[in-house]
Amino acid sequence: MGSLSTSDLFSVKGRVALVTGGSSGIGLMISRGLVANGAKVYLVALPSDPIAETIQDLNHLGRDTGGSAEGYLLLPMSIQELAEKISKMETTLDMLISNAGIRRDPPKACNVLTAPLRELQASMWSIDQKDWEDTFRVNTTAHYFLSVALLPLLAAAADQPTSDGGKGRDEGRGVIVVTSSCASMHNATNVDLTSYATSKAATDHLVKLLAAKYNRFYVRVVGINPGFVPSNMNPVGAAGNIFSSLFDKVPAKRAGTSQDIAGAVIYLVSKAGSYVDGISLCVDGGRILLANGQE
Repeated sequence: MGSLSTSDLFSVKGRVALVTGGSSGIGLMISRGLVANGAKVYLVALPSDPIAETIQDLNHLGRDTGGSAEGYLLLPMSIQELAEKISKMETTLDMLISNAGIRRDPPKACNVLTAPLRELQASMWSIDQKDWEDTFRVNTTAHYFLSVALLPLLAAAADQPTSDGGKGRDEGRGVIVVTSSCASMHNATNVDLTSYATSKAATDHLVKLLAAKYNRFYVRVVGINPGFVPSNMNPVGAAGNIFSSLFDKVPAKRAGTSQDIAGAVIYLVSKAGSYVDGISLCVDGGRILLANGQE
């Protein structure tokens, strides 16, 4: 019988992770959680992100656990180039945290619950078609190509022999975690998130499609659907936050924290979650229980 100790079930010490969008918001929460528990994290961000300072902070955080971080900029580097670079440094990749995302709201905002027809139409028409294309390219398509590019390293991690005669997959190695949103699970808010929510709904289905594609190698694909969590897209506590009126309507009566997000991810990528595949875990404090399309 295997160990039931939490130190064994939830250990990520010594594991290798790649986290996209890992220098801010949810991605940084995940990166911090992994490094604090002894993982080696390759953090991927955009040139506009303060990646050098973030890497320094992460390495300071991991000094007592053996955790570490290195940073790379995805632009102008392509996904293929990134995969080739990681392949030169690692023979296996225990986890891909495909987290990067964007949100593009219509420039002409309105209260979609009360706006007259013409005002609603003008608001919806104001969003550029390119905003939709960019949203799907980052929020959905990029997850697909990252998973394909890094599949050999992930499969090698899943197949790697363990000290007890098993395989890496038995310990949860070789897993892709895709960040979606609870916005994919309800119909509307008091603002127009149509392009964002649609891309996230597509991402939820992509999780299942990829899990089915990779089943023969048991490269697991799972998703997380965060609710109200502090990020650039949802500046909790900031003046004028469009969601501020909804926080007290979440059953948990609060926004999500780094512990909520990191804890969920560590479960999914560790031995504790090694039998979980092709599902999306909603981490929203119960938000979608009450998000019935009215606000």
